[in-house]
Amino acid sequence: MRRERNPLAEALAATRPALRWAFGISVFVNLAIFASPLYSMQVFDRVLSSRNLGTLALLTLIVTVFLVFTGILEYARSGVLVRGGVRFHEMISRPVFELAMRAQLAGRPAVATQSMKDAETIREALASGTISTLFDAPWTLIFVGVCFLFHPVLGLVALSGAVLIFTCALLTEVATRDRLQEAGKHASDAQRFANGSLRNAEIVRGLGMGAAVLERWLGAQSSALASQTTASEKAAIYASATKIVRMGVQTALLGAGAWLAIDRLISPGVMMASMIVMGRALAPVEHAVANWKRISNARAAFRRLREVFTELPAAPAATVLPMPLGRVSVEGLALKPAKGNATILRDVSFTLDAGASLAIIGPSGGGKSSLAKALAGIWTPALGAVRLDGAALGQWDSQQLGASIGYLPQDIEFFAGTIAENIARLGTPDDEAVIAAAKAAGVHEAILKQPNGYQSVLGDGEVVLSGGMRQRIALARALYGNPCLVILDEPNSNLDAEGEAALARAIAQLKARKTTVIAVTHKPQLLRELERVLLMTSGKVQYFGDRDEVLAKLNGPKLTELRRPSEPVPALQPVSAA
Repeated sequence: MRRERNPLAEALAATRPALRWAFGISVFVNLAIFASPLYSMQVFDRVLSSRNLGTLALLTLIVTVFLVFTGILEYARSGVLVRGGVRFHEMISRPVFELAMRAQLAGRPAVATQSMKDAETIREALASGTISTLFDAPWTLIFVGVCFLFHPVLGLVALSGAVLIFTCALLTEVATRDRLQEAGKHASDAQRFANGSLRNAEIVRGLGMGAAVLERWLGAQSSALASQTTASEKAAIYASATKIVRMGVQTALLGAGAWLAIDRLISPGVMMASMIVMGRALAPVEHAVANWKRISNARAAFRRLREVFTELPAAPAATVLPMPLGRVSVEGLALKPAKGNATILRDVSFTLDAGASLAIIGPSGGGKSSLAKALAGIWTPALGAVRLDGAALGQWDSQQLGASIGYLPQDIEFFAGTIAENIARLGTPDDEAVIAAAKAAGVHEAILKQPNGYQSVLGDGEVVLSGGMRQRIALARALYGNPCLVILDEPNSNLDAEGEAALARAIAQLKARKTTVIAVTHKPQLLRELERVLLMTSGKVQYFGDRDEVLAKLNGPKLTELRRPSEPVPALQPVSAA
């Protein structure tokens, strides 16, 4: 059976060479540590008794070389781990961003945001001293073993200290794990609420909701702070206990060493060497306790990412098909929301030849916009299929499909960048194609009136556009690159008479070059430019066919009765299917 591709495992596998090098360097770093206790033994047991300054100078020179060597190795290990973190970032960034997009489209915005944070948490853990601490931790047993070689009593004291400090680390994990998870959840909720509030700043100000919004945000922040404070207080208790244990163990080791030295069971040099070795034995465990929050966060981040990659797997690499002509077929399409079991669309089927034009009409809540999103490949069918030139949308390469479809959503958002970059879909702008798309949307002259023309920066409030201007620039973005299928969701909801005329001309041009056009609309004016009509009610197709035939069934105006866009037009009166 073919195994599913796991981007997280692949990214971690890419860091293995760096981890192997770091582990190898850690071996030499810890071996070099023995220079200090050996130096102490020689000084106390030989130099002091012989009073030989030459021997002292030589021993000092040797230990200095080892200490410099250790510093160089520590620096090299740090650099290797930083590069390992960079390699992890390079491997995981694209899959995590795509995962976040899938989560967002699946109605899980919190998962989308958390996934990107989790990837950064793992990268920081890889690039920081956390990994060094984990590589040094096994050496605790070796250093404790050396203390046993000095004398069993010293070994028992060292072992007891290591066990006590490790116990503190486990207690820290147990005491803080739930609180840290709660704090993360509350902080995420607070950030999500703040982002939504900022996006709706005009509504907040216009409806006088500022105090209520602030109170709710402060409540979420307070919950996060309370959980974080509780976790930090408990961690501080065990951190303090760890320091007390370390100092107590060192004192006990010194006392035991002095007693053994008095009884001539060990030399004073061995006593001092055991103190140094014991300090080194306890250091990794103590560092693990100090970094336990980072270790715990990295473990939790890894677990969440692994679960989300399993729940929302990436689509397999698609075969690059011939460029489509624009033939659309919908076969038994059913859509369900990301949460809940209600069905948005049920058994929707129809076919459009390449170059055809279709108006999707119907009452609010009938499923028109949901159908448009399914046609654009934004929402995945629960049942059935949407096909472009005979191939289901999932069979197309995503980049190729995106370039072949122009989509104008109801809720228009622009990215931080120039008008030209937004029209060019954030790719490198082809000036001729950008201007051609703007002219086709009837917005070229209006863009030239902006402070910097096509180089005016959108996003972050730098250029404020009217609703109609936003809609026409978004239409230009949909038309950029001459896609074979253009899907417009309420394209004239914010347009004035001039904008309506420009939209009509744009649709006429699309039809002239055999582009398939699908428009969701409430306004009969747009029906003048579209040849076929599909009526959606309650998520089902009620009527589908030529425009005049469907309008006749609805007792609405025929083509000859449609007035010019500048004149009032009677609203359609849809009726239930017989």
